[in-house]
Amino acid sequence: MALRPLTRKIAAVVTAADAELATLVVRYAPQRGGPPEIEDRLYLGRPSEVAAVYGVGRWLRIMRAGRVHVPGDPYEVCRDTERALALMRRCIGANVQLVLARRMERSITLWTDNGVERIGAVIDFVEGSDGLLIRRRGGGALMHVARDSLIRFESAVLERLEVISVELPPRGK
Repeated sequence: MALRPLTRKIAAVVTAADAELATLVVRYAPQRGGPPEIEDRLYLGRPSEVAAVYGVGRWLRIMRAGRVHVPGDPYEVCRDTERALALMRRCIGANVQLVLARRMERSITLWTDNGVERIGAVIDFVEGSDGLLIRRRGGGALMHVARDSLIRFESAVLERLEVISVELPPRGK
């Protein structure tokens, strides 16, 4: 049985953009096949952070695909999230090529005396005599759920597509 490739390129159209703190949430619609909508988060925080360099780079490629002129230094423009969002919204309808990667994420649903809780970004968990130990992505202390409050638990693996890169579409299209 052959596995699907871990990354793939698809043609898409920018359909929407919103701001959440120092992040732009951009939505794309694939031109054929694939999921009905793909969401990408462009972090535009401090220019000294690697995540911000990647976010501003993707933002600039979308601006170029939408043929929107960026006045001045792009990092200066992106410090004002509302201004960056206004320019991004002018790119709605622009054609781009997305490089997508398949990501698997484990989650655990806990039924406890306090109710039902879903915990995402789980790396690993161990059931012991005193309860459940959960290690989450991002480091930090292990999460402990005491046996006497735990009714049951269920783990699940969810597959999602993550935008790795935004590129200009090939010239012929």
